[in-house]
Amino acid sequence: MRSEKLRKWVIPFFTVILFVFLVISVNIIQDRFIYRDRITQLTTYYTQLESIIATRFTRYFNILKSWSYHLDNEESSGINDFISYVSAEKRIWEIDQVYFFNDKGEYRDADGKIGTLKEKPEFIENLSKEGEMQVTHIIGAKGMHHDLFVLGIKPKKFENKEYCALGLAIDTTEMKNRLTVSKGDMGNSQNYLVDIHGNLIITSVDLRDEKKNIVEYAVQNGEIIYDPTGLGLSKAVADRMTGVIVISIDGVEYYLSYVPCEFEDSMLVCLTPSETIDRSITEIKKINNILLIAAFSIVLAIMMLIMRSISMRNMLNVANSANEAKTRFLANMSHDFRTPMNAISGYLSLMKENANNPEKVIEYGEKAEYAHRNILNMINYVLALSKMENGGDEIISERFSLNDVLLTVKNEMGALAEGKHQIFSIDRSNVKEDAFMGDANKLEIILKNLVQNSITYTDENGEIKLEVFPEDKEDKEFIQLRFEIKDNGIGMSEEFIRHVFEPFQKESRKNASKEQGTGLGLTVTKGIIDMLGGTIEAESRINEGSTFIVRLSFGIAEKTELEEIREIEQQLEKNEEDHEEEKENAFKGMRFLAAEDNELNAEILVEILKLNEAELIDVAEDGEKVVSAFKEKEPGYYDMILMDIQMPNMNGYEAAKAIRNLADEGRKDAKTIPIIAMSANAFREDIEEASESGMDAHIAKPIDIKLFENTVKAFKCRGHETV
Repeated sequence: MRSEKLRKWVIPFFTVILFVFLVISVNIIQDRFIYRDRITQLTTYYTQLESIIATRFTRYFNILKSWSYHLDNEESSGINDFISYVSAEKRIWEIDQVYFFNDKGEYRDADGKIGTLKEKPEFIENLSKEGEMQVTHIIGAKGMHHDLFVLGIKPKKFENKEYCALGLAIDTTEMKNRLTVSKGDMGNSQNYLVDIHGNLIITSVDLRDEKKNIVEYAVQNGEIIYDPTGLGLSKAVADRMTGVIVISIDGVEYYLSYVPCEFEDSMLVCLTPSETIDRSITEIKKINNILLIAAFSIVLAIMMLIMRSISMRNMLNVANSANEAKTRFLANMSHDFRTPMNAISGYLSLMKENANNPEKVIEYGEKAEYAHRNILNMINYVLALSKMENGGDEIISERFSLNDVLLTVKNEMGALAEGKHQIFSIDRSNVKEDAFMGDANKLEIILKNLVQNSITYTDENGEIKLEVFPEDKEDKEFIQLRFEIKDNGIGMSEEFIRHVFEPFQKESRKNASKEQGTGLGLTVTKGIIDMLGGTIEAESRINEGSTFIVRLSFGIAEKTELEEIREIEQQLEKNEEDHEEEKENAFKGMRFLAAEDNELNAEILVEILKLNEAELIDVAEDGEKVVSAFKEKEPGYYDMILMDIQMPNMNGYEAAKAIRNLADEGRKDAKTIPIIAMSANAFREDIEEASESGMDAHIAKPIDIKLFENTVKAFKCRGHETV
């Protein structure tokens, strides 16, 4: 009875789990598209604002150019009194003051007052450059703040003094109003017109809150949450780019927009609070989620009532109703989710209708399984994309074998290729090294995704090849590898290649393979490659095949003691095959000090060494006694120490360290005598700990006598002879 009750809850439970995953996936997709819409909205709006500012700047500098012309042509223009003329112009254009400047920054205004402009040397120097347009801030009469527009002109004597620049002053409030957005989602935005270094020209912000360099302020006080370019704010502004990043400053999240301005290589930089601009969207998302949860709750409640009210004979009909309800629910999702779900439902129906035809049932079952795999891939890819947007997994740099990675790819993808009667091969013969430093797991994912993509879009009996090539070494410690994944599949058009790494992109063509991918695999792959600092390129021709080229840099791992020993062992084995007659006993005449607390193991070890003509084998029951025995004998007495790990009083790691430390007390052979770990603990971390404690090699129990002998020979070849 209890098991029957549990079975009744199985379908609702897994339905809820599926629903949660779908809601999360939908919200992730919504967030991506919302951000894209925000970029378009903000960029469009602030480009229009930039146009308004540029128009206003153009007007003021055109006025100055007109005055310059009249000043040069007072008689021909019919202007007898230039001061009277500009005074009238002031009233017409609502200008607060007019200035005449010499090359030292000394000025005379239209009211006859004189003074000196306090500005940077660069600004003063530019006054004498004809046609040079500049903007700065000054404090005018009665302490009023003005925006000063200055134009370099031909040197002109006016009232017996020579001037090289004209300027007009506008009330700072006027320009702030032009940059201020008073209504709508951007109503609280802080707008700055700056030069390419971020230095302030004009702003909508109150004087007390102005930032002299908004770019430096944002970089020093902000934390970038999302930057699609990855270049950083300073670089984007300096290069006069257009874009939007999400940044947090003092706990407040902003959309920071930047667009180039026509005036003298300036930039419009705007900080818009995300809370304001996202308020309406957030409310809509909340309402959608509430309605979605409510609708699903109703469907789930109906399902539970039906399941309780009908007999076991009608369970199949209830399941079909549940599937139909889920299909209706998923029909509101994107086309990419809807298509495979409809396929699964259709093939299940065909299987029922053809229940007496096993071949048809198998055929439809395989097709339904493929559609099911498509859905899982889409969900996994969407979650992977979300993780990358939030910074991605931590990049792990650890030692790995290229052969091991390629073998895993060969085994898993080879089975998939065999299912389509395809030939899949891997060639790494051009790369001599095998041990590298990097993130092996991410490399494996990249290669699997690209090979699977080739298998998907290659017909039966096709061929897929993975080749690895070394490229120019960056230095002695790093190397760049080029991975090429080639196939002779259906290929891609030139137009589609430009969008192949964008999410949900799939090319529809006549006579193309009926198999379809998720449209996310290559997006995720490129995201991982970008995260690792690599590159990916695609080359393709329709009906001839495709090639994906990946370039990644890896550290070249130094060879470990064990790897060097294995190389020597291999050389010794080769020498033994070539010179069998010269073979000699490695143990003959050697003196061993062995640490072994197990009597039976000690007895076996002693007998093995005696049978192989070892001269002496001293055995100690724990680490302390091993150290004491070594100290009591004169330097060079023992040729090698065999160290068990787990022992009472002092374990093998501690004993090895203690022996090595005797070198500091003057014991000459304490640093050079080979110490070999002999332990049943043979995991990687055990071998690494043995090496860190000062041991030279690790041999797992039960002892392989051939490996033991080759290890001893290797140490002799490396100069570990009797002192």
